[in-house]
Amino acid sequence: MATILLLLLGGARQGQATSYEAVTFNELVAKADVIFVGDVLDVRPFTVSTPGGTLIKTRVTFLVRDALWGTTSSMESFEFLGGRVGKLGMQVSDMPTFSPGDRRVVFAKRERSINPIVGFSQGLMRVARDGSGADAVQTVDGLPLVRTEDVGRGRGTRVRDGRPMPLAAFRAQIVDRLKERR
Repeated sequence: MATILLLLLGGARQGQATSYEAVTFNELVAKADVIFVGDVLDVRPFTVSTPGGTLIKTRVTFLVRDALWGTTSSMESFEFLGGRVGKLGMQVSDMPTFSPGDRRVVFAKRERSINPIVGFSQGLMRVARDGSGADAVQTVDGLPLVRTEDVGRGRGTRVRDGRPMPLAAFRAQIVDRLKERR
């Protein structure tokens, strides 16, 4: 399970990271409660009072462009631990970040957690235009995803050379795995 290091701004130590087990593409599909392609509409941090003090969470709302599994809604919202409200900030190492307008492929779980993304950040892909103007899939770090077999490769692992996978091809592979899941 993920070992999480919470860093409060001002007391943060540099050079520490979150560790989590690598998950394969098949595991992403199998473990996700919801899978969709969507655009980030809103990123809203908020505070939560707990007996141990104040926590900050960030609610990210997506416009669902292509619902693949587990949703029929046109919008989906998920909460992530961390964020910044005024002068108060809380950071979780390696937590994915979002900006309105980001297009993502999302593999998420609906259970309450510090991060609903399957595999911590591995189940969150970027969608960006390639050189020909077509939508292509990238890792959350912005590296091109060439094959689904490359999902879950550790950071620092050399990325396979080749053209980034078109979103349509990635979507087709998700749909094929979902047929097996049923």
